[in-house]
Amino acid sequence: MGIQCRRADNSISDRQLQQIAGLIYDTDPHIYPAMFKDRQEAEMILPRMIRSEDQMFRTDNLFIALDGHKIIGVLLWKRGPMQWNTAVYKKCGGNAEYIARVVQEYFNLFAETAASTASIVRIGVQKDMRGNHTGRLLMETFMREEPGPYELYVLMKNTDAIRFFEGMGFSIRETRPGFSLDYSEYPCFWMIR
Repeated sequence: MGIQCRRADNSISDRQLQQIAGLIYDTDPHIYPAMFKDRQEAEMILPRMIRSEDQMFRTDNLFIALDGHKIIGVLLWKRGPMQWNTAVYKKCGGNAEYIARVVQEYFNLFAETAASTASIVRIGVQKDMRGNHTGRLLMETFMREEPGPYELYVLMKNTDAIRFFEGMGFSIRETRPGFSLDYSEYPCFWMIR
């Protein structure tokens, strides 16, 4: 059957939203673990945020890769500037001790994004499905449906991701601080296309 990539829509099931939340949580060892106490909490709160039509966490800001009915990849994006909405996060059950730091040091990076720019906030592929071009299929599907320019942030030490994005036509624009709770992370690159 093969892997199919498409934009998510409101017909997506609650179970699929939990799969998306799990992928987002599992593929970012710094930001989402600082927002949720564990994967189970992310699988509970992120679907609520998506259903609430949050500014960023919403179905039309998600592209998914499916193997049958199972979601194996996700791309979260947002066009233009974004202001983090703590009220939606709290209403959906979020109460992380570190949320103010996550917003200040990460999500505020998107506050000055140009109105025409599409920010790729997160792209993740299930660990056992990596290496089969799922990430490339997600990016190609996204870029076919959403015009650029594009931007993203990637940790400087994540050389595989940097090579991947360079292969997709992105270039490093500048270095910015990375985010981790213990301040041990290397800076990140702001990449554009």
